Amino acid sequence: MLGDTQMTRQLTITQNAARRRPKSTPWCSRPMNSFARYAAVLLCSVLTLASVSAGGVDTSAPSIFLVAKPELQDPNFAQSVVLVVFPKDGGPVGVILNRPTRLTLKDGFPDEAQLKGRGDTLYFGGPVQTEGLMYLFRGANADRAFPVVGDLYLSADSRLLDRLLSTNPTLVQRYFLGYAGWTGPQLEHEIALGAWYVIEADTETIEHADPKTLWRDLMLRASAVKT
Repeated sequence: MLGDTQMTRQLTITQNAARRRPKSTPWCSRPMNSFARYAAVLLCSVLTLASVSAGGVDTSAPSIFLVAKPELQDPNFAQSVVLVVFPKDGGPVGVILNRPTRLTLKDGFPDEAQLKGRGDTLYFGGPVQTEGLMYLFRGANADRAFPVVGDLYLSADSRLLDRLLSTNPTLVQRYFLGYAGWTGPQLEHEIALGAWYVIEADTETIEHADPKTLWRDLMLRASAVKT
């Protein structure tokens, strides 16, 4: 998985909230107001993850769930279920679905007008950019977003999030701090070493599964289809 210093920083959570998360280096020293920083950093992050076209991010393979095998002891991924997408022009990108944190959007981003009043739970998405915000949402031909399955998309774009929250906030399904990323054949190598079960991603699981039992439930499903 990519280290935290290998990607451009996304939106950073506030200092008080950050005390409950690992410390990291500030994204940049160039002065800008809070919302401008938010927009610029998330947009930059999306462009770094993969090349983006007007119709969204092209993917090279269907989305999958990575289900950590019991032997995987990395504390970031032990007993985790990772939703992974495959950008055509970049390495696989994923978010952990079963790691809710004690933080909410209003805890992490109290200075952002669109976020400061929201009590949505923030999930730990992965060890890359652990103070950056990504989100799953429903849409149709969404710009600057990774298609996941059906009408679900994954994005880190601030302008898109602002538009979603202004028009229909219920379209946003989940919010993540950080994500997981791989380069080249890295993920295939981890799977070959026996770190993960691989099963096809589905909308029902993403939207409705209980995070407390998700790993156990998908372990049963995955072990029934050997990978």
